[in-house]
Amino acid sequence: MGEKESFFRSTQKYRIFTFSGALALVVLIIIFMHTFLRHSYYPALSNGQDSLSVQVIVMHVDSGWGYQIWINNRPFIYQNQIPAIPGHHVFHSRADAMRVGTRVAGKILQHEPPTITVAELQQLGIAEAHP
Repeated sequence: MGEKESFFRSTQKYRIFTFSGALALVVLIIIFMHTFLRHSYYPALSNGQDSLSVQVIVMHVDSGWGYQIWINNRPFIYQNQIPAIPGHHVFHSRADAMRVGTRVAGKILQHEPPTITVAELQQLGIAEAHP
């Protein structure tokens, strides 16, 4: 009885130790990924700056409009066509380009990926996003 009990206790301790180690490893990976992804999307933060200065600049392209996004006075996005729409479609108005650029800039300020979906384009009233 003593040998079985001893074996059970050592197995139980091993399981607890293994579980604790695995949990600690998962937490460290999550922290690392959060930090890495944040700095890879927003290189300005890797320079020791805690705040972002985000600027949307609307520009004339081809026969329409596009936008640029600058972070801390550095170019970050050059969007010369409507994102998320297949093919090369430009914004028909300066206001359309500004609305989409402002939405993307808002995501950047929230430390989210600077992406836009067709559904978001539809919400913003971009005609090319409607079927």
